[in-house]
Amino acid sequence: MKMFRLVSLVALVLFAASIVRADDTRVNNNGGGDPNIPACGSTPIMSNAEGVIDFSCLVTSVSSGGTGALTMITDEAPDSADGGALTCASQLVTVDGWSETQTVTPGGVDTCTLKAPTFVTSLTYLNLLFSGDPYLGGPTINTFYNDGDCDLDDFVLGIPVGCTLNIDNFNVAGNPNSGTSPFAANAGFGVAGDNEPLPSLPEPGTLSMLLIGLTGLPLVRRKFAR
Repeated sequence: MKMFRLVSLVALVLFAASIVRADDTRVNNNGGGDPNIPACGSTPIMSNAEGVIDFSCLVTSVSSGGTGALTMITDEAPDSADGGALTCASQLVTVDGWSETQTVTPGGVDTCTLKAPTFVTSLTYLNLLFSGDPYLGGPTINTFYNDGDCDLDDFVLGIPVGCTLNIDNFNVAGNPNSGTSPFAANAGFGVAGDNEPLPSLPEPGTLSMLLIGLTGLPLVRRKFAR
């Protein structure tokens, strides 16, 4: 009887954990190298009818109107669109040692921010060595080495100019850190690099009030017409 209770308790815990994971809306931020895309900055994005986001932007120099190398990336989404659990998944975090900060605002806008380290740790050196793409530079920006192929060993202290930021929330072949976690259909989403401001997203409550107000306009016009 005790064994049955223990098995039941374990099953309940595992079931609860699966519920939490189901509500976990995950956004993948990774680098790439496609130059035929817009420059990174303060960018609003819309999910498609299936709730999928697929976006890339090019990191450009300050002289070209960009922010320079990206050392911070912030994503935002309305709380109602992401199920109240916006998180970020990225090889930048799991391999290169970037940190993630998550903010959830019930009924408002949720954010997740990835920030590059200022020092390359021994763990990052080992991660890249075992990944088959070892980092050959020094531990600080003064001794940083970029071999120019826009992959993980070039992103340990930021995403350099000329490389791209890729954002999605669906499975990516060969990327074990990605996942299928759709947003609400046709939902607003925003991304900003470094100190660029996040694009303005209407809060769900504000949008509802606006729609209610617009619904009442024909009645007001009819009343004044009399």
